[in-house]
Amino acid sequence: MTWFLGYMIFVGLILAGGYLLVARAMGQKAASRNMGHVLPWLFVGFAIAFATSLTGPWRQSAWSVFYLLYIVSMGIWLLRWPLRKRRAGGLLLNAGRTWHNKILLWVGMAEVPIAVIMTWISFAAMTNSVYASTTVAQFFLKAAFWWMIAGSIISLGLNKLELREHGLCFFYNVILWQRMKFYTWGTTHPNTLTIYIQPRFAFLPDSMSIRVPGVHRDTIDQIVQTHVPYSPPDSLVPS
Repeated sequence: MTWFLGYMIFVGLILAGGYLLVARAMGQKAASRNMGHVLPWLFVGFAIAFATSLTGPWRQSAWSVFYLLYIVSMGIWLLRWPLRKRRAGGLLLNAGRTWHNKILLWVGMAEVPIAVIMTWISFAAMTNSVYASTTVAQFFLKAAFWWMIAGSIISLGLNKLELREHGLCFFYNVILWQRMKFYTWGTTHPNTLTIYIQPRFAFLPDSMSIRVPGVHRDTIDQIVQTHVPYSPPDSLVPS
């Protein structure tokens, strides 16, 4: 359980640092909104980490199942992106990589040495004839898991913001115009685009904020305004 408590502290520090970084770049309200997208997945991660931290003969098997599910699901999600993007129709504007993408690219690059270290630790656990506790299959699953994390974060960092005929593409997600209720721009951070959406599930956030490239701000506003009602910042809590 000691490593689990350390994991919670580490994640807490990362979240706190991320919140302060986003708040400085986009405003506190935008940072709070974006944090709402992270928390549901964070709770799932805590639940999985807690379950697999328990002792018992099934512990290694539980980790192996978790690794396999993550690798397969993430791989399918990334590989199916061209098919999913077709739902958004033809390209109207390629706004390029946003501030979010650039930050995630650095995070992904920092994840690479972690993947190297974890691969080496798993290899040592497998080859040590005295203390060997990892099978060949478990080694490959664990190594693939850490490299998939690094690869998926780097992929998110290289992804681009695109506006298309039927919606907006961002972080390998398609948000159709019909799901958007209205949008607004930040006051103190005028390049912060906030879109209020109809969530797929009641417990998910109903808004998202994106710091768009300044050179494309006016073009993005023109495209979005033809599909989604605009709400002046004064009518909402400033972001």
